[in-house]
Amino acid sequence: MNAKLFAIATVLLSNVAFSQPAAGTDVRRAAAENTAARNNPQTPKSITKSQAKAAKLVRVVENFERIDTNSDGVVTRQELRLYALSTRRHVPMT
Repeated sequence: MNAKLFAIATVLLSNVAFSQPAAGTDVRRAAAENTAARNNPQTPKSITKSQAKAAKLVRVVENFERIDTNSDGVVTRQELRLYALSTRRHVPMT
């Protein structure tokens, strides 16, 4: 289940601002690929509940109403990002 949520989050949040290029990777090439992925018109910007069901994204379907904060019937990248951040388990460093 977590892998499916991660997959949809990756697709919807194709803004990879938090990732680092792999060791030995040219930083400029990684940045160009990241920009190209963000600007790709075929990258989904949102997903409906029926699309999530069809993709068997159980966690998104189960929490769809919670994720869809503006109740417009679609989950956008920003809504999914905010949900993912709000539900992550944070252990404070002491």
